[in-house]
Amino acid sequence: MVEKSLDAVIVGGSLTGLFQGVVLKKLGCNVRILERAGPDDLREQGAGITAGEEVQEFFNKYDRFSDQPYSVLGDPKLQFIDQSGQVSKTWNIPLRMTSWDTLYYRLRANFDGLQSDYVAIDRHTPETATGAASYEFGCNVTDVKYNMGTVEVNFERSTGGGETLHADLFFGNQQLHGGEVADKNTPLDLVIAADGPASGIRRMLCPGTERKYVGYVAWRGTVVESQISDETKALFRTCINYFIYPGGHILIYLIPGKNGSLKSGERLLNYVWYCNYAANSHELRNLMTDTEGHYHRVTMPMGKIRPEACARQMVYADKILPTAFAEVVRSNKQPFVQCITDAAAPQAVFFGGHLLLAGDALCNFRPHAGASTNQAALHALLLGRTFPFNITQSKPLNTTSQVSSKSDRLTIQAYESKVLRYAKLTSLMSVAWGNKNQFSIWIFLGSVFWLALAYVEVSAEAFWKWLTGRL
Repeated sequence: MVEKSLDAVIVGGSLTGLFQGVVLKKLGCNVRILERAGPDDLREQGAGITAGEEVQEFFNKYDRFSDQPYSVLGDPKLQFIDQSGQVSKTWNIPLRMTSWDTLYYRLRANFDGLQSDYVAIDRHTPETATGAASYEFGCNVTDVKYNMGTVEVNFERSTGGGETLHADLFFGNQQLHGGEVADKNTPLDLVIAADGPASGIRRMLCPGTERKYVGYVAWRGTVVESQISDETKALFRTCINYFIYPGGHILIYLIPGKNGSLKSGERLLNYVWYCNYAANSHELRNLMTDTEGHYHRVTMPMGKIRPEACARQMVYADKILPTAFAEVVRSNKQPFVQCITDAAAPQAVFFGGHLLLAGDALCNFRPHAGASTNQAALHALLLGRTFPFNITQSKPLNTTSQVSSKSDRLTIQAYESKVLRYAKLTSLMSVAWGNKNQFSIWIFLGSVFWLALAYVEVSAEAFWKWLTGRL
């Protein structure tokens, strides 16, 4: 039998989609990423993120450019600072902090060889024995259907026109050639929905899973390290720095600077300041209405916040924050605002394993757990242990050395169980952490109860599987 590579489409070209795409390409699959935004629109507005265990494991296994660091490893402490600016307590937690753009360009270099100032591609030898990769901007998925053994994905292009893609469970034979799609009706073997917390595909498949605002927002921004006083830089040398006050909290940490620079003075101080705004309140409406009068439901972009809203927040910063925190907030001239939301799907696998929800499309965590990027990396790592072994036995895979050993492989049921368990526990943990710092003790204790109950359920399930396996 002639070997035939499998064909996959990933809806969403941010970090989640790229994590999955790199794995599938390494497995020898032909991968087509459809990104709704245009090439000048896809950017995470300077956001800092945590490179946790799953992210580190992913890059250790799949990164071609491992000689080039991608994260800041500061003094391995999480420190809490009081109103006077003194350190009140510390936790020894060696966290690695990075930024959205640093990971995006690193993943693009691995996926489709995109040249950028973030990654020195030229000094590495070209990849061999991998699938084809195509990254396409301006592709808005409008519908996903399952009928008679076929998943149909319809999308429109921002440049006009549209296409219909069929994830045929009987497996067609169209492939990518030189990064281009050979046919407008391309049979596929796998569709991954990686279209973020507002996932249209999740809402199509699981009605009632829209994002729900939870009562507070995050003011966010970055400042170049060299623009901050020496005293403030010395205070914020640790990996994360917290100030918590009644009804809110703020954290500051170092992330890579322009083009991923890790040089002292070129790095960025990233702040995230959580403030309460009641749902449907006049204050929230004013905050999320931009300089042109447009209302933004979830994210207010940089440069769009009305001057009077920024001025009020700066006055509040001087009133409530320690001097060092207020200095960083004031030094950032273009903050942006994100409404904190919850959203989750009850299942991750659809159509017999031919459509998967991944990353934030499956479960949108509150930022406090620092786990959204780790979830995306975890899904990719588990994907490498699951796909394509569960697709078919009659269609061989054009594999590479990245394929998991037989003992490490997962069934599609085991894959779904693992991703749903991680999503549930981490989501409840992030809710508890947020409620502790933003709301009353009773709201916090209620979220702790649900978190504890979830851990009991998971432990009981694991014990039952162990016991039945012994009988």
